[in-house]
Amino acid sequence: MTKILITGANGQLGSELRNLLDERGIEYDAFDSKQMDITNKEIVDKKINALKPAVIYHCAAYTAVDNAEDVAKELNWQVNEVGTRNVAEAAKKVGAKMVYISTDYVFDGTNEGEYEVNAPVNPKNEYGKAKLAGEEAVKAILDDYYIIRTSWVFGKYGKNFVYTMLRLAKDHDKLTVVNDQFGRPTWTRTLAEFMTYLVDNNQPFGTYQLSNEGSCSWYEFASEILKDQDVEVAPVDSSAYPAKAYRPRHSVMSLKKAESTGFEIMDWQSALQQFLKLV
Repeated sequence: MTKILITGANGQLGSELRNLLDERGIEYDAFDSKQMDITNKEIVDKKINALKPAVIYHCAAYTAVDNAEDVAKELNWQVNEVGTRNVAEAAKKVGAKMVYISTDYVFDGTNEGEYEVNAPVNPKNEYGKAKLAGEEAVKAILDDYYIIRTSWVFGKYGKNFVYTMLRLAKDHDKLTVVNDQFGRPTWTRTLAEFMTYLVDNNQPFGTYQLSNEGSCSWYEFASEILKDQDVEVAPVDSSAYPAKAYRPRHSVMSLKKAESTGFEIMDWQSALQQFLKLV
């Protein structure tokens, strides 16, 4: 049986991946930041060398985008670049394949069309810059890797936009949501299934982009989330919600390469409705 190691085990994606593997009866070793601090090279080398996994699903990440601009700038870089480099170097030593999750924030969001996998990158915030540095580390160190860029992630485990909207709807008659930022929502279940699909089907190594099919604004996403709730959802301009970190205005990534593998991608509305049944 293929030995599997998961980092970021208790995060939104790591938890979903563990749940998926549990359903399939597949064994794995999974570590959260307390059990394996990926910023500590010695600890990473020791753990990975002892277990000698064949596959490492690197789900650990720092994702507080606004804090990454200042109060957690160093932590953002330590986790997303240094930590990723440490995991990649340890993977190389034991001959493991590595799956690294990246972000649409590697793009500046000024493209009106879809960003292809090989489109020029131009991250405009610290989080995007650090995640891109993680991508570059993986590519420099390993041959056997999958980088998967994703966006607007929601799921059962952890904080996300869907839970925020549902919570706010309980206490408000009206919610205002930005209508000038566009992207693709991604259900963690779909992402976890794609991660394992690439590995299990020996798909070509390289960079992929995976979200649910279709695109929308945050306002359209919120409207779909709350369509059965007794709350009004109104569109506003981004200027109504100033944020420390730059947000791409149009970060819709092409899914062509992911689709070319034969993986069937559910549209975001269907993914959302399936998820809401579980909440």
